[in-house]
Amino acid sequence: MTVPITRADVNYALQPSPWDLGNEVLYALCRDYPRHDREDAIIAKVWLIGRSYAAAIERRRDPRESSDDFYDKVVARKLRESRLDQWLSSLPDRMADPWRQLGQVVAVHKRLIDLFAVITDLEKRSLASKYLHFHRPDLFFLYDSRATAGARNAVPLLGRIPRAQAAEADPEYLKLVRRCQWIADEVAERFDTVLTPRQVDKILLRMAPRTRSTPDAPRV
Repeated sequence: MTVPITRADVNYALQPSPWDLGNEVLYALCRDYPRHDREDAIIAKVWLIGRSYAAAIERRRDPRESSDDFYDKVVARKLRESRLDQWLSSLPDRMADPWRQLGQVVAVHKRLIDLFAVITDLEKRSLASKYLHFHRPDLFFLYDSRATAGARNAVPLLGRIPRAQAAEADPEYLKLVRRCQWIADEVAERFDTVLTPRQVDKILLRMAPRTRSTPDAPRV
């Protein structure tokens, strides 16, 4: 059963959090070093975002190299040689028509998942969403188990909300993105408030069932 979003939920999403300063360090890192042409900057971004958000890239299927060598010899090289900067620069400057433009966002996320799969031999859906979010916090929603649980509680069945057309997409991330955009639209219509992806995420975490333990790092 869908749990309605309330004014209290919206107010919670808008209020400051003790995690804001830590997140701002990561946002600033990606603002200061947005490109993937320096090995030290690539390592810093992948390492700090992954470790901070319980999505470390060194968690891989066949960890034969040390973590230091893996970051230096594999991760930095693969990202530097990739087209990630081109993918990011292809994204819209702003979301003027979200349900049409979300396809571009989801496509970039899928390409980064595929790149991380080459590096780790694992799906890194959560890491891809979080890494991209810190580069474009206005476009990318954060994916993990708590976000998906909260989204299922807050949003009607997928068949009852709009579709987002995407030429390439990770199906699980696409489901979350549709639900997140529905929440953003619902809050804008009912409460005359425009939420950022980070603020939508705070609502999702508030809506998620409480468990005694979770593999996902706190981030509200």
